Formats: sequence, C-alpha cells, structure tokens
Amino acid sequence: MNGAATVARYTLVELSRRRLLLVFFLIGAAGIALLGAGLKIFASSFSVGIGGGPGSTPVDPSVVDRYLQLQFVTNLISALGFFALLVAFAIGMTVIYHDLESGSAVAIFSKPISRLSFTAGKLAAGVLAMVAIVGFLSVESRLLMFLFGSGNGLDQTLWAESLAQVANAVALMLLVMALSTVMNNIVAAIVAFIYHGVAGAAVGLYNAYQGGFMGHNDYLHVIFTVLYWLVPHDLRSDAARELIKAQFALFPAPPDSGFDQTQALAGVPGASGLGDIAWWGFVVAVFLLFVYYTVRRRQV
Repeated sequence: MNGAATVARYTLVELSRRRLLLVFFLIGAAGIALLGAGLKIFASSFSVGIGGGPGSTPVDPSVVDRYLQLQFVTNLISALGFFALLVAFAIGMTVIYHDLESGSAVAIFSKPISRLSFTAGKLAAGVLAMVAIVGFLSVESRLLMFLFGSGNGLDQTLWAESLAQVANAVALMLLVMALSTVMNNIVAAIVAFIYHGVAGAAVGLYNAYQGGFMGHNDYLHVIFTVLYWLVPHDLRSDAARELIKAQFALFPAPPDSGFDQTQALAGVPGASGLGDIAWWGFVVAVFLLFVYYTVRRRQV
C-alpha cells in the first residue's frame, strides 16, 4: 500500500504539470463561464426589449430566467460530457505511457515497488485527477446557476449527471491507459475512440429497437441484444427527463390540445438501472485487469 501511495503522489504531481490537462481544464472552465454569462446577458436584453410596447403582454422575467436556466443546464450536460472524455484521453495517454517511454519505470521498479503497486498507484492518481477536474467544473456550473435565481430544483440533476459523466470517463480512461502500455499513445487514443464510437452505435441501435423504431424482428432482436451486452454502456442520470418535465411545467400545453406528457416522456431514456450499473462495474473490473496485465507483461 505504501508503494501504491508513493506512485499515486508522484503521478499526481506529474499530471499537474501536464500542459494538455491544464489547457483542457482552462478551456472547460472558460467555456462554461461564457455560456452562463452569455445566457444571462441575453436574458436581460430579452426582458428589456420585449413587452414595452402599447397593448403588449409584459414578459415575466422569472419565466425568461427559468427558460434560459434550463437551456444552460441542457448545454452544460453536453459540455461536461465532452470535457470529461477529453480529460479521460489526456490522462489515459500519459499516466503510464510517459514513465514507460522515458525510462522512469525502470527506476521505480528497481525500488521495493511491485508492478501491482505501480498499477494501483497510477489508477488511483488517474481517477483522483478525473474527479478533481470534472468536480471543479461541476461546482463552477452550480455557482453559475445562481445567475438565474435560486431554488431551481436542478441541483440533484446536475450532481447526478456529473457523477455519471465521471463514471463513463473513468471506463474510457482505463481502456486508453491499457492500450498505451502496448502501443503508441496516439494510436491507443485512436483505437479507443473508434471502440467508443462503435459501442455507442451498438447501444443506440439496441435502444432504437427497444423503442419500437425498427419494428419487431426476432433476428434483429438477437443481434442487437448480443451487441448491446458486448460493449460498455454509458451510465445516464435522469437529467434528460427532468429537464423536459421542467420545460413542460414552464410552458404547459392547453387542456384541449390532446397532448400526453406521459407518452412524450416515454421516449426519453431515464436513469441507468441496476443492470447497467452492474455491467459498468464488470467492464471497469475487466479494464482494470487489462491495465495490470499489460503493465506486468511490458518489458522495461
């Protein structure tokens, strides 16, 4: 355990010096700040510019703020997911690869540090760095939500989505980390990117079939089900449904419109169930073993 802790501390110091991680972090923080400030400025201009004419209906500023807050959180969820994946690639490509290529691993293994301790320390440092970066961006996002008023009811939605994004990024980071041990880190990132895209397509096809968009065919059902359980499933929070429900509450349909809110929400994926969470845990365990196997087999 002492060896793993030493490697983790050393790795965290090294990661803090990586310019690529710093660039991604600064871009993410600046982008989120500009998004929130831009929507707030637009909200102020919109409220002032509309509703002032004779006979016009005044615009309720609280409705404008609420609507733009929902838009902010919707765009924020996409931004957090994007930057979490960028950070996953940046950490996965460097956390082990640089030590192996620079020869630092030789000095580490010459000390009483086993390859298991080395791997555990690297994994712990990677996860901690991921949680710290995405966590800070999530805190910044939550603070910016106060621009649109407090008591918004979206706090838990944002935190749950942040947790899901971190979990998905950790799985991808482990895959890149393992691949970068046996091949060039750029090639490893490309392979992991393609695999991630194929996995997303397989999950999308399965969900589309389950939603009835492809009819009912026994052969397709078997094919899509097999593909679905051969790839990782990105974990989801209930953010998408909660945001749509909030928009329905903000702009309710007329009673005589025949609009069925329950039916509209039925097509929106909800939070991941226990099966998907258990499958994510299994995939992460496989990737962890993969990382250790590649480190153990690597000749240094």
